[in-house]
Amino acid sequence: MASFSATQLVDGKDGYVSLWHGSIGGADRDIGEALAAWGKTHLQASPMPGSDPFLIEAKRRFFARHYAPFHDRVLGVMDALELAPETLFDASSLWFDIGQFACTAAFVPRQCCSDGHLRILRNMDLTADLSGRTPHPPSSRVLALELRPDATYASLAMVVFDLMGAMDGINEKGLVVVCNSHRDCNLGTPYTSDPVRHPEPGLDELQVVRYLLDMCADVPEAKEALLSLRTYYSFTPCIYMIADAAGRSAVVEKTPSGNRIVFTETQEEVNVMTNFGRSRFPEDVDLPTQDGPEEGFVYTRYRTVRDALSEGAALTDEDVSAISARVAFDALPGPEDGNSLAPARTPWAGIYDIDARKLRITCYTGDAAGEATRSQPIEFALSKE
Repeated sequence: MASFSATQLVDGKDGYVSLWHGSIGGADRDIGEALAAWGKTHLQASPMPGSDPFLIEAKRRFFARHYAPFHDRVLGVMDALELAPETLFDASSLWFDIGQFACTAAFVPRQCCSDGHLRILRNMDLTADLSGRTPHPPSSRVLALELRPDATYASLAMVVFDLMGAMDGINEKGLVVVCNSHRDCNLGTPYTSDPVRHPEPGLDELQVVRYLLDMCADVPEAKEALLSLRTYYSFTPCIYMIADAAGRSAVVEKTPSGNRIVFTETQEEVNVMTNFGRSRFPEDVDLPTQDGPEEGFVYTRYRTVRDALSEGAALTDEDVSAISARVAFDALPGPEDGNSLAPARTPWAGIYDIDARKLRITCYTGDAAGEATRSQPIEFALSKE
């Protein structure tokens, strides 16, 4: 079995987010086994039980046909957890600390940055649990995971909710993938949320991110994969941003019926994603001018980032971070008072430097005097091994 250990960089014992960083490479079956063993010990991560052995086996066959390296990782998970082939557990996911999230992402083209590098701005937002009654609230335990599998691309990803998936990340070719929740499902019919609560053949919302990082080198390959493979969501509808080292970016959404995938694309131009379907507002026409906490500030965040990046030039990482901070849930006014036990917060805010294959993040470390506190910036670089 491959060895895996992770270094704790932020301790959330007296705050909120605990952050680990670890790297693992080699055969995929060994990677799956090592991740499952570490996740069981440190995160109490476990597979989802199912009731239909046909569906569980059909999902394994889907991976064997369409995503063989991941199928091998699933076999490694089964090895680590001593699950028999006929098990009623879906070993393709190792769940922990699940929660609903919102988030903001933006593609920052070269001409906006002082060093000429492409960047992705990324805030991961959700409602924090400061009650103290939950040992590990959603997004309080986060892993910055570097994978170097023998059969697929190396990647650096932020992992939360599912140890086998990813929330966002960058691979060795410079492809960045970001997952946001899709709040249009709250608009009512036909935007109705309809999660699949049991294992099925296909890629769930976080497996989509992991697949694209593993298997795709650029935006065209990622688009073809998304059009070709069955995808579904197991706990919340999602939209995605994909961007590459050639300056291409796209916001990816499914239409309400699930029958069509829409790409809102740019080439070396600003592209912003919050939590609404961009296809509902072509060219930003009729974009609502006001929103609030009930809507998650989806339009306010979009306009703020779009306008700041469109006007900006020669931006540094600090400048991009300042724009990010303006739309973080830490800063946006909410309905809660300063003593709220469930404030809107941003567990991590990151900047991906596509050209350097680097990620710079800060983590939410708790509240002091009614205001959010954050860690000092932490930088990760995808190694060339």
